[in-house]
Amino acid sequence: MDTKKPTLDSAWLSGLSQPKVLRDIVLVAIPIVLLGAVGNIIGLSTLTGGAIINLGYVLAIILGALVLKRQGSGWRMIGLAKPASWPKTLLAGLGAAIGAIAAFVLTQAIVIGVLTALGVSPPEIDQSRFNPIEGNLPLLLLMVVLAWTTIAFGEELFYRAFLISRLVDHAGMSNQLAITISAIVFALAHFAEGPVGILSNGSFALLFGWIYLKSGRNLWITCIGHGLINTLRFTLLYAGAV
Repeated sequence: MDTKKPTLDSAWLSGLSQPKVLRDIVLVAIPIVLLGAVGNIIGLSTLTGGAIINLGYVLAIILGALVLKRQGSGWRMIGLAKPASWPKTLLAGLGAAIGAIAAFVLTQAIVIGVLTALGVSPPEIDQSRFNPIEGNLPLLLLMVVLAWTTIAFGEELFYRAFLISRLVDHAGMSNQLAITISAIVFALAHFAEGPVGILSNGSFALLFGWIYLKSGRNLWITCIGHGLINTLRFTLLYAGAV
């Protein structure tokens, strides 16, 4: 008779087989938070700081895959399954990008309008961490690559697919509440852009959360939209247009 006791590692892995919303979210978020803090300390405008922050998302994707696999799921099941139609998904992604840009502009116009009416000088979105991109073609190309990899997929996999699916499927939250919580977390993660940037990112996250669920959890749509938005943003920064 085998009386061998389970090791701490095997017991921990076995425990992951049962979804626990808070534990799962915290576990996957740890590398994003810790390496994000380190990257901020080193400097958001430095290549080293940016690389560390992006590494956080890579590790989060790996941890998320581990958690999902232990629970009989995977990234494909909560968003990255092959879509029924790639042309329609690409078109929807373009629409998502246009919608997000409109949300950005509208949010900024409302915030600036309200503050101006109150006699308060509205703060600008802090994009100083991207200053090195201006006129720097190699850095622009690197940022575009990141826009379509760790930025688009990393953020969409965690803030949309993982976070929303945990809250809806395992915490029993309504779609609206899960989308709102996800948007707040996403907005706060962009604190470096200042108050207006936080609100703008929050409005964009609300839209993308809605698209994710409305599309039947086709995360390719928001990944494409996210990649297009960041590509446009980095191109404008390179040209010194923003």
